[in-house]
Amino acid sequence: MLQHLRIEHYAIIDELNLDFYEGMTVLTGETGAGKSIIVDAITLLLGERASREMISSKADTATVIGRFSLDNEKMKNVLKENEIDYEDSVEISRTISKDNRNIVKINNQVSSIKVLRELAMYLADIHSQFDTNRLINPENYLSLIDNFRKERILSYLKSYQNALETYQHEYSAYKLLIKEKEDTLRQLDLYTFQLKELKGLKLVNEEDVQLSEQINLMENLDKINTVLEQFNVAMDEGLILDQLYRLKQDLSSISSTSSDFESLGNRMNDLYYELDDIHSTLQDKLDRLEYDQNEYESMISRLNSLEKIQKKYGKSIEELLDYQKYLEAQVNKADNYDEILEEQRESVRGTFSLLLEEALKLREFRKDLAMKITKEIKETLKDLVILNADFEIIFQEDLPKDELDSHLFTESGIDSVDFYISTNIGEPLKPLSKTASGGEMSRVMLAFKSIFVRSNQISTIIFDEIDTGISGFIAKQIAKKIQEIAKISQVISITHIPQVVATGTHHIAVRKRIENKMTKISVGYLDYNERVQEIAKMISADKVTEASIESAKELLLSE
Repeated sequence: MLQHLRIEHYAIIDELNLDFYEGMTVLTGETGAGKSIIVDAITLLLGERASREMISSKADTATVIGRFSLDNEKMKNVLKENEIDYEDSVEISRTISKDNRNIVKINNQVSSIKVLRELAMYLADIHSQFDTNRLINPENYLSLIDNFRKERILSYLKSYQNALETYQHEYSAYKLLIKEKEDTLRQLDLYTFQLKELKGLKLVNEEDVQLSEQINLMENLDKINTVLEQFNVAMDEGLILDQLYRLKQDLSSISSTSSDFESLGNRMNDLYYELDDIHSTLQDKLDRLEYDQNEYESMISRLNSLEKIQKKYGKSIEELLDYQKYLEAQVNKADNYDEILEEQRESVRGTFSLLLEEALKLREFRKDLAMKITKEIKETLKDLVILNADFEIIFQEDLPKDELDSHLFTESGIDSVDFYISTNIGEPLKPLSKTASGGEMSRVMLAFKSIFVRSNQISTIIFDEIDTGISGFIAKQIAKKIQEIAKISQVISITHIPQVVATGTHHIAVRKRIENKMTKISVGYLDYNERVQEIAKMISADKVTEASIESAKELLLSE
């Protein structure tokens, strides 16, 4: 139940603090006074999308805070699962800013829209004129049915959607294989030619780098030979290694006198053996240096071939080797595609069977639910003065033809429903969307809402002009139905109908005024005399007369 609402700098509301109570509360006021702004603010507390355009021009942020009583275990479970502390109530805060920084807090803990929406399922339901208009479009009917057993339907939906995801994955893989087959067969001659060409080259990774190095070595052979011979001559004639040997021996003889001499001796020892190894290695290279014109020309030719193939394909040697593997796989697949496709189709068949099984389970649950809804709708419509109403929910029994017929599978199942109604004896059932009047639409939706509130234990329901287009005796019956709902759930109703206003336990008036060239609103509860005046104005179109006052008193006393 909504206990308290605070609004700051939201639209034309600078600041508003309002307590709410059990039972039925009605909100009245002239069109444009701000009643719907209050409802819009409450929708933010239920996870609706925020718009920075609703921030007052005088502020950078707008804040809406609501305190709700914790009326059932489902609310507490959501809080527990998300590690949010609570006692006997839950406070929700939404702050929206002009720089698009939006903050959600639940019991002063920063949270997310996702968590808020999970919690909002059990906090409140808001019905607007738009919801009634949903009855015009049969595409909305399935969600209306599902709302009656949200938690139960979610388990069926989850199983179905998991099966759908698996099926779609296998189906997509099958379609991709078909495309691959078409592409491969179309390019098979090219693939075969390219594979033969690349295999014929017997590519080796980084061969071009090694060839370039060897060619460079051959082209600089004279210079290398000269440098190496000069090095050997310097080493041998200068007796460099002999001199180094004597020096390291001398240092070794004094190493025991100081750790510094010992360290230097070790370094000299390392230097001697390193230089000796360099000398041996260079001598070996010098001995093996030779120029072979045929070998040189062969390497030049091979390098040209490698550079040509890389330029032709626009790939490095490493990339060409990977491409060769790809070509081998594609050419091999071309001979086996029918077998591969049949294996994948068999996998699609298996996932299709499981998916269809889950879809039919979901359909059967919905059908059982539809039967219960139909019975209650008929009874409720009698209370709402559609005395001879007949109502039926009809399922389209379409089924996919085979495992490749995927168009019927949607995120919500394979079901499509329509609502049929007859409001007069002897008239056949016809689609609700095509035959019902505006007043009948409002009453059908009210019937749905009354069942919805009972089945889902919603603690608060808000009606935003659900009674539009209703008057007279029918208005009185609708008022009674809303009053019945208020016995099991807190009701907040925005209305222009005197009969509904009189039914309310509590009455809030919303007024608009101009102050310092700015539009402001004031909100407050009315006492008995003020309610009489307010209802009288509704009855007589803002011209209060003695007759309208008496009528207002009569309406209030009859409740």
